[in-house]
Amino acid sequence: MSQKITFFPLGNAESCLLELSNNKTMLFDYAHTYTGENGDKRINLESELSKHTQFDVVLFSHAHDDHVKGAKDFFYFDHAVKYQNDTRKKISELWVSSAFILDSELNSEDARVIRQEARHRLKNNYGIKVFSEPNKLNKWLENNGIDPNERKNIIVHAGKLLSCSDLSGEIEVFVHAPFSADAEEVEDKNEPSIVLQLRLTNNNNTTKILMTGDTPHTVLEKIVDISKSKNNEDYLNWDIYDIPHHCSYTGLSDDKGDWKTIPTTQVKELLSWGNNNSVMVASCVPVTTETSPPHIEAKRAYEYYSDKKKFWVTMEYPNADSPKPLRYKIDHLGISEMTYSVNPIITSPAPRAG
Repeated sequence: MSQKITFFPLGNAESCLLELSNNKTMLFDYAHTYTGENGDKRINLESELSKHTQFDVVLFSHAHDDHVKGAKDFFYFDHAVKYQNDTRKKISELWVSSAFILDSELNSEDARVIRQEARHRLKNNYGIKVFSEPNKLNKWLENNGIDPNERKNIIVHAGKLLSCSDLSGEIEVFVHAPFSADAEEVEDKNEPSIVLQLRLTNNNNTTKILMTGDTPHTVLEKIVDISKSKNNEDYLNWDIYDIPHHCSYTGLSDDKGDWKTIPTTQVKELLSWGNNNSVMVASCVPVTTETSPPHIEAKRAYEYYSDKKKFWVTMEYPNADSPKPLRYKIDHLGISEMTYSVNPIITSPAPRAG
């Protein structure tokens, strides 16, 4: 039994695909940024995912364009006929935060279409999980003639461990965020990002992946503090750390720093909990002194405070001239990088994480 996780080179944008051993799929965000113009090195995400007719789970961490771009043209949405044809990819279960549903001032058409689909599924009580339950969500349900108690089965709170029995027995998902209090106000769409620890089991080995969206350091601090207070530090361990917000210093501290960002105490702890041979992945453009984000000061911090764990930038893998999807095989030995030869992809017996 094994799984595969793929991070796609999309510039300062994010999408990640998890494929389970039973062919079930979980897609984390979708941002089709490729233009086809000469010199555009970003991957054609629509083409990369074209072999899939449907996804068992599609999660949108939050409503920003760099996590939802192109969704209205790619997915099959139940709420409107104009988004339905044989080429569109179906979503068995949609995962969004309550803030996504409540936000009335979304900036992109893609985000608005996702919001309408989420509202449609929530009203009709099928094919959706909603993360956090602020008072505003209950009021929204009541205003739409729905008793909030009748939707308790699809509301997911921070601190919940999802067994995902409908996917397989090989994955659990621990929900770190959003917190209901953060979702009350949705002006800053990064605050209520969904933050998860994926736990993939193969024989006696469990591989742990932290998915963080664009979460700022203030939320990460709260996650660390609450996890420690509840003796849930194991849910902070990681073999793969999906670096928040395209390697912006805001995932570490309020202050970028002169040479390297100094993370807050809690974020330092989080970075120290990487397991042996673990890796960090930043979904962003090549990091230079000119980019903002990514911030080179943040990259230096991640490498330093994680005890020099391997650090990959999606638009620099395997090199900046010709970026390719970054893939890891996950099995009873941990993770192994699936490396590239001149043309085809091959599985490499690269260092494993335990």
